[in-house]
Amino acid sequence: MTAARIRVILLALTDLLGMAGIWMATAAIYQYFGGEYPLKIYCRLWPVLPLFLCCNGFIRLYHGNFFYPGNALPPVEEIRRLFFSVSLTYLLLLSYLLLSRHTHEYSRAVVLISWMISCMLIMPLRNLTRILMKKLGIGQIRILIAGAGRTGQQLAEDLDDDFHFGFQVVGFLDDNPNRLANTRFKGMRLGGLKDAIPCAKEAGQIHYLVCCLPLQVTQSWLHDYMRYFTHLTIIPDNQIFPISWSYPTNLQGFAGLELRNQLLLPGPRILKSLLEIFLSFCGLLLLWPLFLLLALLVKCSSPGPIFYRARRLGLHGRPLQVWKFRTMYRDADDRLEKLLEENPEFGRQWRLKFKLDNDPRVTPLGRYLRKTSLDELPQLFNVLLGEMAMIGPRPIVEEEKSYYGDNYNVFSRVKPGITGLWQVSGRSDNCYDRRVTLDMYYIINWSIWLDIHILFRTLLEVVRCRGAR
Repeated sequence: MTAARIRVILLALTDLLGMAGIWMATAAIYQYFGGEYPLKIYCRLWPVLPLFLCCNGFIRLYHGNFFYPGNALPPVEEIRRLFFSVSLTYLLLLSYLLLSRHTHEYSRAVVLISWMISCMLIMPLRNLTRILMKKLGIGQIRILIAGAGRTGQQLAEDLDDDFHFGFQVVGFLDDNPNRLANTRFKGMRLGGLKDAIPCAKEAGQIHYLVCCLPLQVTQSWLHDYMRYFTHLTIIPDNQIFPISWSYPTNLQGFAGLELRNQLLLPGPRILKSLLEIFLSFCGLLLLWPLFLLLALLVKCSSPGPIFYRARRLGLHGRPLQVWKFRTMYRDADDRLEKLLEENPEFGRQWRLKFKLDNDPRVTPLGRYLRKTSLDELPQLFNVLLGEMAMIGPRPIVEEEKSYYGDNYNVFSRVKPGITGLWQVSGRSDNCYDRRVTLDMYYIINWSIWLDIHILFRTLLEVVRCRGAR
């Protein structure tokens, strides 16, 4: 059985057990708090489980299908389709109960709450299964990358940390034998572009190939590759076209794509702002005891104020005071000038990332707050005041504008966020060019589903404390 089919089976089992567990747990809790309907009556609705799998299969949530499983859906698209699949399942259930006149036998509260919890938890349960598969080495799809240039190497780095798609890069194909000599992938070049099929057979019947080549080169090899590889993905080298929201159109007989920049449209922006103000208000309401505790610890840990107001650029480049719990000593600015003068390595890091690794200006408590990202909780006030977004590109200082170049005009048209795509894609481990690419991708491809995906990923990154400084 292929790795892709193993992933399909395990994800289907996760969906099955997840839906059953949510349904029965909700009914049990309802009965515990005085519900009039016995728990055993909900067992009669077991056909909902295979119905859910059928809806998932119909909406293509299992790597295509069992007989021809291809690439997994992108996480954001999977969240969107899962929402519709869960909603369709419950809609069909309610239709059956209405037509059979059995609605009086079941609690409407249980059905409604089960639907809401299923929409929120099925995706995290799927991700947990994928994480376990990666940890245990189960269902990992072996692939070759044709093209060892910047795009191919970046893709391999991303897939090495990724658990969602389940791809394991076996090696590269490139006509330049020295392309990987000074990289972390040294020794992974298996041959030239003409050696794709022999290398795939020798490495163990690999049927997935990703072409990270210029379009002209890809076109010249496409016919040969399609004779063997059942799955072929094309990502043009150095010509990544980061548009997800594209729609087919036809103008006077000319076929084309309409590109819709969601985050710059008034309607989606208003919806995003309203949702984030509501979330920030709820967050402050629930987390105020933690705020008081952290404020007390900061005050007792070292002399100085509790909060630090960082000067950043906000919407349309206007100055913005970003609130944080203080994580540095009171004379941090004076120490910085001295450190940059005395230590050339610190100077190089500051010029490159505007940050210092193992920054000696940070207090012991501050290191913990940064590692867990708790120092950024006061930014909920910035969101509540409409100055920032919960999710968006990170706020930058004036000196960082040059890194964005011509992209800054688009970058400055959206509110900076507490968390964003850059933070959940390696955070401080990413170079600045990668950060700019991720920020621009988020702005161009924004959707409410992308925000939900980033929110889930943020919680995971905070728990793992990965890439925080």
